[in-house]
Amino acid sequence: MERKISLCIGALSGTWADKYGFLDSLDIIKELGFDGIDFDLNDYNLFTNPDSIYLKSEQEFSAYFENIKNEVEKRGLVIFQTHGTMRTFRENDEEYNTVTFPKNAECDLKASKILGAPVCVFHPGSDLSNPNATPEEMRFRARRAFSSILPFGKENNVKVALETVGSNWTLNNKLDFFGAYDEFRALFDDVRDMNPECAEWWVCCIDTGHINMTGQHNQPTPAEFIRRMGDNVYCLHLHDNDGYFDGHRILCGGTIDWVDVFNALKEISYNNNFNSEVTLKYISEDLIVPTAEFTIKTIRDFITRFID
Repeated sequence: MERKISLCIGALSGTWADKYGFLDSLDIIKELGFDGIDFDLNDYNLFTNPDSIYLKSEQEFSAYFENIKNEVEKRGLVIFQTHGTMRTFRENDEEYNTVTFPKNAECDLKASKILGAPVCVFHPGSDLSNPNATPEEMRFRARRAFSSILPFGKENNVKVALETVGSNWTLNNKLDFFGAYDEFRALFDDVRDMNPECAEWWVCCIDTGHINMTGQHNQPTPAEFIRRMGDNVYCLHLHDNDGYFDGHRILCGGTIDWVDVFNALKEISYNNNFNSEVTLKYISEDLIVPTAEFTIKTIRDFITRFID
């Protein structure tokens, strides 16, 4: 089985870096040997961008994302996944929580369908965005948020992926509420059980770097998290860090045991694309492309040694 490797487009342009434009980034990604991309939809959020394509007509919306898909496909690439709205809910803002977020997520999922992406990834919320919320409030808001958008996933035949989160290095590395495995798993299971008609479209995205930051709070390692989530794991954000700062480093650039990670992926029979979420903005501009090249070589080496 040929394993597909992708790179988050933000590594070269857009949200994370602006050295290369979108089309040039696609050319580089293709030249380096990647099979496709993770497309970040966060730039289109209704609540952050008054000129968002999400606010245009249905015809303009469709044409915009069809054009992006065509540019990707012209280069022989695939959009394996998208990243949807990062903030699932806001404290003391019920209009956002019950109107804006679901509406924006619906647009995320419609865009993902047009782009041909089988899955759209969402964060479950965190103490960073809700520092004063009680555990009961956190659980209620998260379950309500995802229950409200799962029907849009089913309608568009795009899976909704709950992304693992970590600890907030901006808040003295306090553990995110859903960074705790037990809370994450309870949220995942409860949303599935509350929405049985949409269970097929509810999956998990493993973010290795986020999980690695929770080790300081006696949480499972990335590999152990993968084993515990088992066949619920549908997509990946592969990157490394020092266990404290979410630096989105290249594989083997931090403290993650990557041999164990790839062994765990083999144990659960993971068979989707291997997506890198390395952030190249933290290195010299002159090294962005060589680092992306090293990234794909490293992932391919681990696949060859421990998956195939």
